[in-house]
Amino acid sequence: MMYRQRLLTLLALSSMAALGAAAMAATGIEPPRLAAPAGTIDPDQMTAPAVKPRAVGNPLWAIPLSALSITRERPIFTPLRRPPAPIVVAVPPAAAPPPQPVKPPEQEHLNLSLIGTVISPAEGIGVFLDQPSQRLVRLKTGEQHAGWTLRSVRAREVTLEKGARVQILSLPKPAVTATQPEQQL
Repeated sequence: MMYRQRLLTLLALSSMAALGAAAMAATGIEPPRLAAPAGTIDPDQMTAPAVKPRAVGNPLWAIPLSALSITRERPIFTPLRRPPAPIVVAVPPAAAPPPQPVKPPEQEHLNLSLIGTVISPAEGIGVFLDQPSQRLVRLKTGEQHAGWTLRSVRAREVTLEKGARVQILSLPKPAVTATQPEQQL
């Protein structure tokens, strides 16, 4: 019986020592060192800073608060053990600048001037001068130039179309002189 009591006491003391060592390792506290025999030099004591004397009383007083960051990260008394959410201040959105007025797209100007027309029973041809390049352009009915399509040709005028725009070009009337009689076409 005595043997059993001693065994239980020894097991209890060894488990307490193991728990104490684990607690010291978790908190960063080093176990106390035994004094070296007189006349020997301990190399660890040569380089280590001076050890603060331990506070008498609660052993947690020796632990600095900066080492207890886990209690701030996972508070004990909150249900989910999460830190409180940061306070968000609602800032009203800045007023949007007024929209810029939309300019209507500039309508493309027809850069052709009518020089002449050719009419036949089968088709019509318009002869034009391209003003920017000063080139002659010949278009049959249905052909295109710069997006403009020749739709119809009459004796002294042509009809050009681009999308919804329709432009009619006419030949200038010939100047009548006193010596020439006016001709009918």
